[in-house]
Amino acid sequence: MGKPAVLNLIRKIIQWLLLAVTVLFLLTGFGISQFRVVETVTFGWLSKSWAFRLHDNLWIPLVILLALHIFLPLVFKKRRVKEVEL
Repeated sequence: MGKPAVLNLIRKIIQWLLLAVTVLFLLTGFGISQFRVVETVTFGWLSKSWAFRLHDNLWIPLVILLALHIFLPLVFKKRRVKEVEL
């Protein structure tokens, strides 16, 4: 695998993880406010207390993945521009 293929793979992994964490973050937030609906839809797996604990702990991975999603392409783009100028 070449360097661009590895960087593309890393970018795709970050994108899919960010999507999963965002959906889970939204679902747990909805599970806090509308817990009866979410408990029914998840067959009792996501109770209000469990949704609150998950939601409270998901902000760290969300912020890290969002920062990687935003800043890694900027860093690689700058590096690519410098390589083209040389």
